[in-house]
Amino acid sequence: MEQKLLSYYKQHQLDRFIGPDQLGQFTLRHFEKGESICELEQPIDDLHFFVEGRVKVFLPMPNARQLLLCFYEPFQLFGDLEIFEPDPVATTTVEALTPCACLSLKRTFVIDHLATDPIFLKNLYLSLGRKLGRVIRNSALNLLHPLENRVASYILATVTLNHDQQWVFSGNLTQIADLLGTSFRHLHRTLQSLCDQGLLVKEKTTYTIRQIDELERRAAGIYVVT
Repeated sequence: MEQKLLSYYKQHQLDRFIGPDQLGQFTLRHFEKGESICELEQPIDDLHFFVEGRVKVFLPMPNARQLLLCFYEPFQLFGDLEIFEPDPVATTTVEALTPCACLSLKRTFVIDHLATDPIFLKNLYLSLGRKLGRVIRNSALNLLHPLENRVASYILATVTLNHDQQWVFSGNLTQIADLLGTSFRHLHRTLQSLCDQGLLVKEKTTYTIRQIDELERRAAGIYVVT
């Protein structure tokens, strides 16, 4: 495990946050598909350096619905927005879409040893600034683009390879409709339209992607972090 931790440290150039002499402060944590890395309004005890996998970030609403904010692939920080609050709790939910890995630092270590480190703070602020810019951009795209574009982006972010090495998409359409801020009927009509246009082929509860390049063109970068 120590070798894998070191490999992630070098791969993502984490020396810009913390020196190699403090490498032992990291804990390598693994998350299975469907597991939450952070949950809305739950205490934040760690600063997570997201180094492997794919996650979705969403906001659970009081009416039991959910609003999709974005998808992340490495490298990202989780807990950075809340880490310096007196009693930090998560402001969103981050859920693993695939098996994921994070290098985690205890919040107490961050506050006691890194809070006055100018190099750490500089890179933390850079990360926060980029995250804010992406949130603003994704919010605008989400509001201004038709459902077809948002569906295309969601499909591309959640596709998997089947045993025939084909890209396929599936999921609970009611939950997906909630995430995309639409109705089940509107989502179903949009998926049927994509099938009629030859971009998808429906097979029972699964959709096979037939024209991934066209799907990428229509996705327009919505929800996707670049």
